[in-house]
Amino acid sequence: MAPITEFVQATLKPGVPQEPLYKAFEKVKAATGNQVVRASPLHDNPEQFRLFIDWDSIDAHLAFRATDSYKDFMAEIAPYAAAPAVVVHLDLTPFPPAVLDKSPVTEVFQMYFDAGADEAKNLAAAKKVASELAAAGFAGATGLSAVGWSVEKDVEYKGEKTRVLAALVGWESVEAHHAALETDAFKKITSYFQTGTDGVKGFDMSYVSLKAI
Repeated sequence: MAPITEFVQATLKPGVPQEPLYKAFEKVKAATGNQVVRASPLHDNPEQFRLFIDWDSIDAHLAFRATDSYKDFMAEIAPYAAAPAVVVHLDLTPFPPAVLDKSPVTEVFQMYFDAGADEAKNLAAAKKVASELAAAGFAGATGLSAVGWSVEKDVEYKGEKTRVLAALVGWESVEAHHAALETDAFKKITSYFQTGTDGVKGFDMSYVSLKAI
């Protein structure tokens, strides 16, 4: 089985402390088949919390879910959660996704596609844009990126079942990305999302500064 990155989108209760969560994540890190647990609140909304967890395989993750340790972990974090988390498994290239470990800020760009959309065409377009952004020499870009589909094809987006295509791009700061957004070079590169993809239902973008457990 191929290695995989579990991507967790969690909503926390307002004002809850986050340090106890990092302590709880050590139970996941100790699981058989776990490679690394990375965690971060969103830059613009600390109640939105993200995890990128590398596993040897999906089977390794599912096996952990069947353990008492997982039950203890869920009980430990339950008081902090405002709602059930959204969990998908990303098949990222490259793996491991160094952009998550070596970038002070990672732009997390999620595109939601019709489940029957052209997988190869859309993936190629996302890889092209992400790699060109990373290589373009924008001030404050780390030059690192990773791209991949969700294994799941039933991710809910505005009442529809979709598949997620994630593009992760590294920056030194949020401000560096904002400055790049205003350049003609950035607009030219990202315009390929419009011409090179089909079946897209929508997208969202956020920033994380991940801490590895």
